[in-house]
Amino acid sequence: MVASRVFVLFVGMLVSIITCILAWEGMSIAVINKDGDATYEFNTPAAWDGLSTDKALMDLVAKSGNSSSIINNNNDKNDDDNDRSNSNKDKEQSTKVFVMGTIAARLDDQHGATSSSSLAKLRNLAPEGSVVLDVNLRSPWYTKERLLTLARGTDTVDVDLEVKKFGLLKVNEEELVILEEWCGLVTPKENFENAEGEEQSLTGNALKERMEKLAVSLHTQRLCVTRGKDGAALWCQRSINCDDDKNESSFHENPGYCLATNVSNDSDTVGAGDAFLAALIHSHLICGESPDVALERACALGGYVAGCRGATPEHEDAPAELRRIFGGSSFS
Repeated sequence: MVASRVFVLFVGMLVSIITCILAWEGMSIAVINKDGDATYEFNTPAAWDGLSTDKALMDLVAKSGNSSSIINNNNDKNDDDNDRSNSNKDKEQSTKVFVMGTIAARLDDQHGATSSSSLAKLRNLAPEGSVVLDVNLRSPWYTKERLLTLARGTDTVDVDLEVKKFGLLKVNEEELVILEEWCGLVTPKENFENAEGEEQSLTGNALKERMEKLAVSLHTQRLCVTRGKDGAALWCQRSINCDDDKNESSFHENPGYCLATNVSNDSDTVGAGDAFLAALIHSHLICGESPDVALERACALGGYVAGCRGATPEHEDAPAELRRIFGGSSFS
């Protein structure tokens, strides 16, 4: 009888452990349609729902380098050897850019989740311009209130409130429309039609004005809108624009790349957005390259991954055009 009870207790503990592991693993399922576009299913709760803030992480984020000073420092050719040595030591103890995604903030305190509150703390702790927010509105895992609070760093709608700004906020064309509605910037009809009732193209001065209004509302120094096969646009506020001597905001567009040598019948879009963002951050925020160069590289790398199967294609297979855009060094 005792042995039976011990066995039942052991099995019960084993089942509980397995259930816990399955509940908190970080797996998501990508469902690919016939056109290669992906929709995603997430385990709930998942590993990224349980992010917490310990002292080591808080210290690391608090020491993050401001993206504006990153650009200025990279353009300064007069640093002496001691400055470079000190800079290298600082890099070992800090990071330049802190990237967060809205999917991790999807649950609030439900299911014991802590990520939403953790990201809010980190967003407000990090130095101005050091945080990048990647917006991913995956139904049903988002609410207007939760996303706007994270983006603005507060639950108030006062755009004049002194809060730390993001270094970069990235959305796609559908998310642009949703966020405009949420921020009360335009009505749904105005997003798609001009005064004559014609559909607006997502480009040019009209897009620049829309992006500037949204950037001000969501407290970000830069706003990027991705447009799938049609490339992307990047708006930069005046004080951090690194290639314009005028005290004005800047607007940059790239029509996108279709690297035909890489496109296959079983290609999909999984990872294309992440590849785009990684290239943009590395080129512009970390290396201090101009917005136009960074946008070109981001569109090229995103287009390359979209033409491959899976999110991490081999660099050795990269076509010559992509190598040319990156100067060869990134793929050597």
